[in-house]
Amino acid sequence: MSRTTLEDYEEIVNVLNGYIEGNISGKSELMKSSFHKDAIMYGYTKDGNLSEGSIQNLYEVVDQSGPAQNLQFRIDILDVADTIAMARVILENAHGATYTDYHQLLKVDGEWKVIAKLFHQH
Repeated sequence: MSRTTLEDYEEIVNVLNGYIEGNISGKSELMKSSFHKDAIMYGYTKDGNLSEGSIQNLYEVVDQSGPAQNLQFRIDILDVADTIAMARVILENAHGATYTDYHQLLKVDGEWKVIAKLFHQH
């Protein structure tokens, strides 16, 4: 069994901070490096609709919504095992909504990337 280093944890937090910064600024360009080019996103909106598909859907929502300057967040790294990881991100006051996200990460070519995002909008 290999040991996960503190550097891995720091790198994962940095990747997720890129996602947060994109939300705060309302610019998807700032978060794109956090996601694998083929990442997917699935989840339910507060009205019960299922949102599904490419991470491009997230980029479009972020760009259309604009800055979320009063956004508060929490990042919890739930598990890291060699080249895979799971993290929970709570977003509060994201344009009046609260989200619970679960991000699955994969270490690709030595870099952590979000490969899948599951969310629930409260």
